[in-house]
Amino acid sequence: MAAEYYGQLLARKAREHGSKWDPSGLAPQFAPYLHSDTRIKVRGPWGTRTGTVGITTGWRPAFLLMARTSAHGSSDLLGPEDQIIAVKRGRVYVPVAGVAE
Repeated sequence: MAAEYYGQLLARKAREHGSKWDPSGLAPQFAPYLHSDTRIKVRGPWGTRTGTVGITTGWRPAFLLMARTSAHGSSDLLGPEDQIIAVKRGRVYVPVAGVAE
């Protein structure tokens, strides 16, 4: 379902923005978590943080790590070098296979 939503989002944005559309800032490892309300733990240049995945608007979007579901600002940009180290299941974060915390 997440992959289908992501594909529809990319197609819709490509139609809206035409030749200016540039999805190169979208790190594919975060696509399954976009608007899923699943909390993830991410290791990036700013340290280790938790949150849900959102997306910026416009012709050159980027994924965001939103600390709270009600957050509207002050989020971290997610890039290809950032690593998902755990996914929240119930009340605990479960480590992702093959990634050391």
